[in-house]
Amino acid sequence: MKFILLYAILFVLIGHPAAAQMENQTEAQKLQEIQAENLKLRDELAAAQKRIKELETAAAKPIAPPNSPTPAPIQANPAADFMGNPIAVLDFFNKKFAQDMAKKRVALPQEKDNKATRQVYLAKAKEWLDAINRTTYSIDWRGRVIELGAENGPNQEFEFQCISPDNKSNYGRVTFASILKSNAPQLATKVTEKDVIWKMSATLEPLLELDPEMLEPNTFDNPPLVGPCVTFKYKLSVGRLYTEKNSTHGAAQESK
Repeated sequence: MKFILLYAILFVLIGHPAAAQMENQTEAQKLQEIQAENLKLRDELAAAQKRIKELETAAAKPIAPPNSPTPAPIQANPAADFMGNPIAVLDFFNKKFAQDMAKKRVALPQEKDNKATRQVYLAKAKEWLDAINRTTYSIDWRGRVIELGAENGPNQEFEFQCISPDNKSNYGRVTFASILKSNAPQLATKVTEKDVIWKMSATLEPLLELDPEMLEPNTFDNPPLVGPCVTFKYKLSVGRLYTEKNSTHGAAQESK
């Protein structure tokens, strides 16, 4: 009887810690397995992200048959070019505004916003447009001079309409500009000829303004919006205006 009691005591003192040790080892093994699985998943995710970038890069490259001659460049649609016409300029500022506001984690305003929420947005939008208005951009536009304006001393005012590569569609609104008459001597004789295509090189200066009440475009979309409460205007300083080489009547008088 004493032997049995002694054995029971030894089991409690010795056998119980051994069981606990086995349980701890099992938990440790489970933790190691989980950590290993997490590491495997991270490796698989990194590999998948790398593969996605490779596919995106490959998709962006033109595919040509092997040993085929390099194809002639295709004239791009100016509406998709960086600042290639008024539509592209507005699109550029639309995207930049949205990206910059997102980076600053500034929520766009809603009709239901309280005054404090709206003021936070307006302050950030004002900071953004002030910074944009301090920059200038070089642009090269292609289109028609549709009308001459008044002469202002040595300057000549005119209206310029950007057009599509096939010369059939207008891109954006008419732009009002001015140029030194000595820099565009053809204006006096060519403006009435509708088949003449012009090229204009200029500096674009943004003139964005804050309109706290204009959350969405109005009926006539005038002025256009870069973002809620931020209206889109600009000014051009034209340096060169000349007829396109292959434009009818333009080859002989193209500026050199």
